Amino acid sequence: MEKFKYATGLWCLGGMADRFLPGGYVDRSFSLKELVEIAGSIDGIDGVEIMSSQVEGVKLSDFRGWLEDNRLELTNILANTFGDRKFKLGSITHTDKKIRQEAIDLCKRTVDLASELKCPAVGLWLGSDGYDYSFQIDYVRHWNTLKESVMEIAKHNKKIKICLEYKLKEPRNYMSIGDVGKALMLARDCGDNVGVTIDFGHALMAKEKPAESVALLSMHKKLFNVHMNDAYGDWDDDLIAVSVHLQETLEFLYYLDIFNYDGWIGLDIFPFRMDGKTAADLCIKNLRGVEKILARIDRKKLKEAMETLDSANSQIVINEAIFSK
Repeated sequence: MEKFKYATGLWCLGGMADRFLPGGYVDRSFSLKELVEIAGSIDGIDGVEIMSSQVEGVKLSDFRGWLEDNRLELTNILANTFGDRKFKLGSITHTDKKIRQEAIDLCKRTVDLASELKCPAVGLWLGSDGYDYSFQIDYVRHWNTLKESVMEIAKHNKKIKICLEYKLKEPRNYMSIGDVGKALMLARDCGDNVGVTIDFGHALMAKEKPAESVALLSMHKKLFNVHMNDAYGDWDDDLIAVSVHLQETLEFLYYLDIFNYDGWIGLDIFPFRMDGKTAADLCIKNLRGVEKILARIDRKKLKEAMETLDSANSQIVINEAIFSK
């Protein structure tokens, strides 16, 4: 039985570029309408996430129609505070009050956009906020400014969830919200409608066990959104889900299930040299496969095995679930 509902970031489905080939690895660009149609054609995808900048110049009535035509829900809008060079030294944490307010206002407009499009959540992945060198920032001022800004954004419309997405590094060497502990602390300080987006690959980068991070956030009712991918752990590879970490993904979904997570699992992959639709389809097939393994776990035996603290006992139970026919 299928347990989870899946969405995809529309940025995952078109052409990808990197600093070595800024023009991208495909021969054409895709319109927003085409990206929605690609998402709608993937079996198992029922929702989409977008960046606020993706709907600039687009009639919202047209966008709503494309979603409806493809039977898709809009699950999250990411406020693009990182796509303008004026934010190169920070957005909502900038010491220049004018620049900081411009970033906050951008986030508030994204909240308004979410409300208009009946989208439940706005994502804050603060790619420009952080530092690169010792003595570059005043840590106390920086953190207090970050908290004040998030609180101002959250109060703009308390019906919209604000999802803090943490990441250790890139593009800054140290991003402001770098790990689950910082994200959880900030979310708890900023109000009931502020929570956390956990990205599987970002958790690996921070040397976390992604499942433990799910547990910590869920215990405090602060897990608002999930981004799924895979990575080797030293960088944000954004690979196809379950292509590297089978047991970690299984454990991740196990704890989502334990805490009855009923939100979305959104694909956040960057298939640079692969067709986006094919990559997303593989993600869904892999994740549904892990769900089947999850259903085969003898939870009573696993709980008893965990009580022994002997990893061999737990691994025997998991081995049976993975390799049983």
